[in-house]
Amino acid sequence: MDLVVLLIMAGVAVAVLAKLYSVLGRDVGAPIPPPAPQVSPVVNAETKTPDAPLGNISFSGLESLHQEDPSFDPGAFLQGAKAAYEMVVTAYATGDRETLKSMLEADVYANYDQAITARESKQRQVQIDIVRMLDVNITDAEIENNISYVTVEFHTELYVVEKDLDGNVLDAEDVGVAQTTEQWTFAKALNSRDPNWRLSAVAAIA
Repeated sequence: MDLVVLLIMAGVAVAVLAKLYSVLGRDVGAPIPPPAPQVSPVVNAETKTPDAPLGNISFSGLESLHQEDPSFDPGAFLQGAKAAYEMVVTAYATGDRETLKSMLEADVYANYDQAITARESKQRQVQIDIVRMLDVNITDAEIENNISYVTVEFHTELYVVEKDLDGNVLDAEDVGVAQTTEQWTFAKALNSRDPNWRLSAVAAIA
């Protein structure tokens, strides 16, 4: 059950990821107070990763967040964010609206749902495999109007291929592995009894 809560929570080569970017690679969701970008899957702040390394994520915004919310664990948060990334990408590829709806803010979900519907109307399917995560870091943290915002930058390698409903590959020349860099911002109300962070926006930066 803890894993389920943790998970409640693509760019680069345009030729390969153009279709994926129609949703995952554009800014979505309501504006988030600067300097926090726009994004937010769900992470369980109560889940702990023993002795999780903080790396280069010790900066003033994060320190302020920890002062306001002592339960915030950057190491555990990053682990949850990585799990959320995998879940969202997989759910988008498979058209799993139920999972997406449980992890995304309403306006973000509406964009994903629209893209899935468009894909289905063309009788197409997409396969997206995360080859590896090259780098995942917290890059910003901010508190505004009693809402915590934490931005995570994902630098990943994705394998993306579009197929028809019979599994035949479309646009074979576009098939391959490409790198993508995105920033996802997670948001959660301070002092909320709900430990989960929700994905409110996605921004492609490369």
